[in-house]
Amino acid sequence: MDAFSFMWTGTPVVVLNTGKSAERTRFDAAHELGHLVLHSEDRLPHGPGAEQEANAFAASLLMPRSTVIGQSLRDATTAHVLAAKKHWRVSAMAMTHRLSELGLVTEWGYRNLCVNLSRMGYRSAEPGGMARESSQLLVKVVRSLRREGTTPAQIAADLKITESELTTHIFGLVPLAVPGGAVKTYPAKPDLRIVGDDAAATPSSRKPRPHPAPRPSM
Repeated sequence: MDAFSFMWTGTPVVVLNTGKSAERTRFDAAHELGHLVLHSEDRLPHGPGAEQEANAFAASLLMPRSTVIGQSLRDATTAHVLAAKKHWRVSAMAMTHRLSELGLVTEWGYRNLCVNLSRMGYRSAEPGGMARESSQLLVKVVRSLRREGTTPAQIAADLKITESELTTHIFGLVPLAVPGGAVKTYPAKPDLRIVGDDAAATPSSRKPRPHPAPRPSM
């Protein structure tokens, strides 16, 4: 499942599949927001019509008509699409579909772009894609819990899940510290001696040489 949304006691909830690329997850989030905005509790989303409306909402939100048209993308090439997708932070296929929706590429041009992008691996993935965005809300919640001394183990226990499940659910959405520690040690310095005139000197006549201070870690 890509994503789904629902109302829970008056609060909108969106559940996303974080196993997808960051670009596709952004579109899924906008799509589900479209359902929540367009299809209220008295008009539950169902059927192809509701999905098309949510897709149109997401495309308009992430790739506004006026700004896309203003970027001189008529008859765009594959290189133009890849540059544009980075600007609007969407998938290459979503960008191509939006250009087609706005009449900026012909039907033949749209098919040609889809074929080229598929060959390059953009049909089901986003090679060299953007980093996943973090949840500001979850960051604030976890930061507050840390200040109170709450550990990930306690959070998981309160949610009735395992620590592994907690990490899986919020992986990529918020930094999560886990208990642990490490000790940085420096190797013992060898007892080096200069070979030369001092080699003939007696041990008692040699002056001790200080060991160099350990180099700070980077």
